[in-house]
Amino acid sequence: MKHANRLVIRGLVAGMLGSLLLSSSAQGIFVTLPSPVPIGQESMDLIRNTGDADDQQWKLVVFGFTRCSDICPRSVENLSRLVKIANDKRIRLGGVFVTIDPDRDTDSVLDRYTAPFGKKTTFLRLEDAALDRFKNTFGVEAVFYTKNQGNAFHYQVDHSSTAFFVDPDGQIRLVFDALEDIASAEKMLQENQAFFQ
Repeated sequence: MKHANRLVIRGLVAGMLGSLLLSSSAQGIFVTLPSPVPIGQESMDLIRNTGDADDQQWKLVVFGFTRCSDICPRSVENLSRLVKIANDKRIRLGGVFVTIDPDRDTDSVLDRYTAPFGKKTTFLRLEDAALDRFKNTFGVEAVFYTKNQGNAFHYQVDHSSTAFFVDPDGQIRLVFDALEDIASAEKMLQENQAFFQ
């Protein structure tokens, strides 16, 4: 999973940007993009419609599913932690958990799942082509195992744990691993508030 996620991050950055500022460490890969990557108006409208209606708010976006037993709970917990640090530093930031498994993750399931993480952490549930377009915008892949007509409920999903800072103009500005690079993301919020102004 770690190796696959690094490939996703490197592939996303290489495919969309060319040059970048990479800092590799034992914790993983933290990427500060030298040029913002626009996500498009449709995707930005979807993100803005989650949580409060603050158009000047940054969004921290992670992908996952509620039946994930290890990666997703830690990713959302880290997302919530980063949002709290940002708010303590007067950075306008909201967290968005995007489900990659809308068949099982209904709105009520997602509401219960994100509620413990505070009102600044919300969810986005898309289906079919809309979800595919949104995932493609961020370069996120998900692989479903044993999901078929005879098994529509008890299947496994594999996906990356990449997280994205999206600025108020709808541009990806930072990309990192929501598990391995949490210390680097915390440091960015604590020591470089000017970046988020």
